[in-house]
Amino acid sequence: MQHTPVSDDDVARQILGVFARYQVAAMGVLKRNHFFDIRDGDFQRGLDRAVHNKWVQVHLQDRYRYILTDAGRAAFRGAGNPVSSAR
Repeated sequence: MQHTPVSDDDVARQILGVFARYQVAAMGVLKRNHFFDIRDGDFQRGLDRAVHNKWVQVHLQDRYRYILTDAGRAAFRGAGNPVSSAR
């Protein structure tokens, strides 16, 4: 089975989608295991792009924890995807 290449931006948006699915507020944290549905080969590229876009920060003391920034939350909502303000 051949993997169809996904752009870095598309994978970064998939990462934002996971934060939205769990209704994470800005500065909220998810662990690596929350992103199990994103292919390992794509995940690091998407994470790098999300960090570059200032959508996500990698936790300073645990590289397997990711923090949703205000910009990341706004980017997801700006794409027409509803994100609850709960939590």
